Amino acid sequence: MKLQSLIRVALCALMLMFVTDGAMAQKKSGKDKEEVAYPNATRKEPKPDMSEKSQRDLNKANDLLSDSKDDEAVELIQKVLDDKRAKPYAIAFAHLLKGQILWGKDDGNGAITELNQAIEMDALPNANHFDAMYQVAQLQLQEEKYPESLATLDRWAREGGKNTADAQAIKANIYYRMDKFPEAAAEMTKAIGMTPEPKESWFQILIASYFELDQYDQAAQVLQQQLAKDPKNKRLINQLATVYINADKPDQAIAVMAKAKNEGLVSTGEDYLQLAKLYASGDKHKEAAVVLKEGLDKGIIESGYEPWRLLGDVCSQADDETCAIDAYAKASPFAKDGYVDFQRGYALFYQERYAEAKQALDAAIQKGGLRQEGEAYILRGDASDASGQSAAAIADWEKATQFPSSKQMADQRLKIVRSGQKLARPAKK
Repeated sequence: MKLQSLIRVALCALMLMFVTDGAMAQKKSGKDKEEVAYPNATRKEPKPDMSEKSQRDLNKANDLLSDSKDDEAVELIQKVLDDKRAKPYAIAFAHLLKGQILWGKDDGNGAITELNQAIEMDALPNANHFDAMYQVAQLQLQEEKYPESLATLDRWAREGGKNTADAQAIKANIYYRMDKFPEAAAEMTKAIGMTPEPKESWFQILIASYFELDQYDQAAQVLQQQLAKDPKNKRLINQLATVYINADKPDQAIAVMAKAKNEGLVSTGEDYLQLAKLYASGDKHKEAAVVLKEGLDKGIIESGYEPWRLLGDVCSQADDETCAIDAYAKASPFAKDGYVDFQRGYALFYQERYAEAKQALDAAIQKGGLRQEGEAYILRGDASDASGQSAAAIADWEKATQFPSSKQMADQRLKIVRSGQKLARPAKK
């Protein structure tokens, strides 16, 4: 229950308890008898007692709150709090109302202070007393006071003689935020078992806890159970595929997403990219290329560096050099480094398209950021040599000697050509 709703219920109860002369007039007979919220509480229900003056001020404050006149309400509430003759019951309700106002102003810590003062007055009816305690636990969670929130929840359950699925779920949430994942999973499992209608967010915390514990089989089991109830839930489908990937079960991840695609659930660019990456991670490069081409051709995947680079990579892995060259060329205008131009130059070289290869390698070297810069000079030198441009080839190989990864290859080439021999075309790696 939200604090604002809790307070309004409290004030309604307060107004019913008092008549003009201050005597209690609540009837408890037949169907009018209210259900006891905390029948097993260890705390004895206090007798409500409030002066007419306090009652009038608090009721007026409540009306002002209903009209969003918080500042005027605070004046009346503070008036009760400053009244040395005000009784504990009135003071407790005043703190309760002030907590409501601070909560509405997003002052969680202030609201906690006021609610705790209301609780420590020990003058509220059990329903309001323990509901306020429960709200404090929620606010402490919100303010990231995790140990305090756990302690408050434990006190609420112990003194109120009550436990609920919601309270159990809050406890699991706290443990999760404290990185205590075994406890989070255990508590959330209890919460889910306590109600026929557990909240979706509870399952998400349970799944996340299993994921953090590398207990992927358990996470997958929960997701499968959820999907059995809601088979077209894309979020659950994506999560299950992710769990399988982390469990090193790429085939199962692919099966999940492929089934979703057949059912029309793979519909966004992000969906297509995820499926393509799953195929690629499972060494199904041709299938990955098909998905990417479909997404790009239909305009579902937005043209950009990542999709074209990925298509180039999977086509290259599938030995479809024509596709790879085209994809890398389309990625090039978006590129911030020379990776795709290097890959394009490599593929063009082995198709004996030496002039185009040199142009691509020029772009790769100019853009920079290459992990294989020395190899780029080697390859450009090889393309120049194959085109009969010996001087350009030697210049590039000499540059390649400056990089540890390519020095040996460069020295070998220089030795061969300087001895008057013809360089054999290097084999494709």
